[in-house]
Amino acid sequence: MKYLDLIKKNSDWVEEKLNLDKSYFDKLSKGQKPPFLYIGCSDSRMPIDTFTKSEPGSFFIHRNIANQVFTNDMSLLSVLEYAVENLEVEHIIVSGHYDCGGIKSAYKNDGCTDLTGNWLMPIKKIIMQNREELDKIEDLSDRLDRITELNVLEQLMHIFKIPFVKNRILSGKYPKIHGWILDIRHGKIKEIEYPIEQWKKDGIIPINYEI
Repeated sequence: MKYLDLIKKNSDWVEEKLNLDKSYFDKLSKGQKPPFLYIGCSDSRMPIDTFTKSEPGSFFIHRNIANQVFTNDMSLLSVLEYAVENLEVEHIIVSGHYDCGGIKSAYKNDGCTDLTGNWLMPIKKIIMQNREELDKIEDLSDRLDRITELNVLEQLMHIFKIPFVKNRILSGKYPKIHGWILDIRHGKIKEIEYPIEQWKKDGIIPINYEI
């Protein structure tokens, strides 16, 4: 696709929307109240609105390489705080995807001296912490898929540890938190179960949290 095609396709899209609903953009411009905060990967193949067949206004979105949740990332924290405190989203979704370049790079130990390599260091730590389990997976593709899943679990844990998220849960009015994997090979969304009861025992999740 060429650059000028983008402008042309935008005009076509506007015309299509107006043909269906003359007030579409009037309604869209009146403000947002998305039910979902989506924290996903920057991969260009991962447009969550396309995967879920959703209209604009459905998702408040933060994306970065390999869907990381860092408690010192002011960009992510600002998005998360605004979504929770101002927009009062009903759900927070942390989503990885199979065939993730960031996961592959971390596993192969590529780019260790550049910014991306530094960004991926936490994934390398996940790999080291789970080496025994991962070494038992003979197929490389399956092993990378498991690292992708373990990475989502780690980021979910980070979400629960953020003070204003924990305070929201303790207040009794809080967003439900979910882990997803987008299976790019089949187009399906896979929900990742996490050990809620164990995390409650470990003090990661407040005991009143229910999904």
